[in-house]
Amino acid sequence: MRRTPLVALPCLVLSAALALAGCSDSSQTSSSASASQAAAQATATAVDCSTQTIETDSAALPEVSGDPGTQPSLTWSGQEAPSALTVKTLTQGTGTVIEGQNATVAVSYSGWQWDASEPFDSSYSRGRPTVFALNSVIPGWTCGLAGHAEGDRLLMSIPADLAYGDDETTGQPTGTLVFVVEIGGVYTSDSVAQATKDATMEGEQALADRGITLSGELGAAPTISVNSGAAEPTSVEVIVVARGTGTPVAADSTLVTHMAYSPWDNSEPQSSWDIEEVQPVDMTQATGLEGLVGVPAGSRVVLLQPANATTGSPATAWVMDIGAVI
Repeated sequence: MRRTPLVALPCLVLSAALALAGCSDSSQTSSSASASQAAAQATATAVDCSTQTIETDSAALPEVSGDPGTQPSLTWSGQEAPSALTVKTLTQGTGTVIEGQNATVAVSYSGWQWDASEPFDSSYSRGRPTVFALNSVIPGWTCGLAGHAEGDRLLMSIPADLAYGDDETTGQPTGTLVFVVEIGGVYTSDSVAQATKDATMEGEQALADRGITLSGELGAAPTISVNSGAAEPTSVEVIVVARGTGTPVAADSTLVTHMAYSPWDNSEPQSSWDIEEVQPVDMTQATGLEGLVGVPAGSRVVLLQPANATTGSPATAWVMDIGAVI
């Protein structure tokens, strides 16, 4: 489960040229990923969290040892698992609260099957947090994290019906699952959109030279279109339109972004701003985004992608606001 815990990336809005965004080919899971990642893509479903009973503690929960920010370990109680979703706050954070199900979060976590001696997955072993959209995970995560804040450290017990079920033939982690979770960041559509508002413009002439029209103020939703007669790109081109001052993108970063694109003929443009859902982009899974390395968070960039004769995808023009680099 290397890319996301229990999650299918929220890329449905961007139906064309998704390889550019690093969120296509979710079926091409690396050999190091656990079975739970592949299963998540079929398991994540819409859930009405208001119908769920969520307890805040149980005597059956295991004891957690280990410092925050490091791999935790569990001492099991010897009792049966709680029947209800149970989310115990180990450390109270003071940051942004997760409201609703459209937020994207960055978390560090380890997960165990109930009474297991070893975790079935852990972001700590990978040395980096995992970023996912709250509405793209199993119901136990969607409902269990809602209402909690950046900085919270949680112990979650998720019954099988809110996780992967009890069918052991699927190869998924079955039964009640237990997670220790640290919420490192909470990102909303508004927070990502606002990240560019103080960026310094620098790419107007480069856009004009390429025949690209970009409208929309920094800190608000932009639209992108291709001028008549503009030459199609033959390789991926990156134009920094406005430069922020945040953390620079690295080759192994995960970006929290808003994106919009237009095919070269300007037919059927799409935008993540329209559905108010930000898009995580894992640079280790991306194709053609090497030009983003070194670009700081808070920047607005335009990416031009050539047509793909194999897939039949047309050339496209993208605009991306980089809200955070993780």
